[in-house]
Amino acid sequence: MIKLLKNIVLIFAINILLSDQYTGYLKIIEASFCMDECSHFFLETEQGSYISNISFIGDINPELYINRFVEIEGEEIWCIECGAILAETINISDDCDEPFSCFVNPCDIADDCLVDTPVECIANYCGGCNADFYDLNDNLINCFNQQIEPCDDIGGVFFGFCDMFLGYAVVNGVCEGVSGCDWESESIDYSNAFFNNLEDCESSCIDESNICDEIEYDYNLLHHGIYTECNEDSDCISVWGECAIGLGGCHYSVNESIFNQNEINNLVDFWIYNECVGGVCDCMPLPDSFCNNGFCDLDYCVNENPAGCFTIGCSEDYGCVDYEYSGDCVPSWCDCDELYGEWFCTEDCNGGTCFQLGDVNYDGILNVIDAVLVIDVVLNFSEPLPLSDVNLDGNINIIDVVLLINFILD
Repeated sequence: MIKLLKNIVLIFAINILLSDQYTGYLKIIEASFCMDECSHFFLETEQGSYISNISFIGDINPELYINRFVEIEGEEIWCIECGAILAETINISDDCDEPFSCFVNPCDIADDCLVDTPVECIANYCGGCNADFYDLNDNLINCFNQQIEPCDDIGGVFFGFCDMFLGYAVVNGVCEGVSGCDWESESIDYSNAFFNNLEDCESSCIDESNICDEIEYDYNLLHHGIYTECNEDSDCISVWGECAIGLGGCHYSVNESIFNQNEINNLVDFWIYNECVGGVCDCMPLPDSFCNNGFCDLDYCVNENPAGCFTIGCSEDYGCVDYEYSGDCVPSWCDCDELYGEWFCTEDCNGGTCFQLGDVNYDGILNVIDAVLVIDVVLNFSEPLPLSDVNLDGNINIIDVVLLINFILD
């Protein structure tokens, strides 16, 4: 392995002036027969076509770039069994051909960056509505890194269909050897959870001092992941946590058919028996549950989000405009306060209001006045009016007038 790394470093030094640039989406290789540095990542086009395997050495942290549209500078190399591009530099790119259309600037609604250094948020629309944070030296910052600690139980974590021995770790409460393709899974680095030998794992993790941590880990595991998968709202129920004794949080939303209440009760009894302690909380009434994109979620705010349409959008045949004469203050962004179950919003009134396409005077009615205004735009090349592009083709012409008249007559 050391000899291989020396060879890679030598190739890197020779080719540094001959590097090529590659762009695409960086992906993790879930299964590979190549047990070397060339078998962990690959690059694909915007259309999903394979470009090349990617290898990293040095201080580059690939975790920050997984599933992102990137620009890589590097040269082709050959490892033991696979070829790849040896990445000398990697950066988030905004030069994609098919950027997302977002209702709001991602940086305006991004969570605060949890680092103790000045950062700047830059919006990126390649592959989604992304808010990326950079320090003053233009280095990409991981604001929400999930820390894996020694003795964290990795039971249920999949490291790929490879036979490379990763080390010893706690798996479902027992120290055992683990194999896979890499120490990362779903963009999370689990290397801190591994030990070099079985004795170190057992002496560090399997003792009475870690029983409470193991109970809490298992308790949280039974309220997340597969236990929250759903197909429809009726699959989900809301359940209380055990935060009155310092275990878990206030509320959870889980799939009723697979939720294991008996195992939860056993963990609670085990927690009390071992005199485990933790912070307690004062919970609000149990909220409703619903199925949100395949996972059960808590419905703390029953009423519809009061934010304007620049954030939540409009229905078909309607457009969003910043209408200042509506008489109502429509905030640009709202978030659900999970403590009180109510929406709290920004204090501005520029969230946007939905009006039907063609309603250029915003009176809520499609009539001849709207048609006359649009005709004036077409014939006299007047300044385009919002909502006058009835068919949303980017042009305001006689077709929009005809469609608008049809709407009026219907």
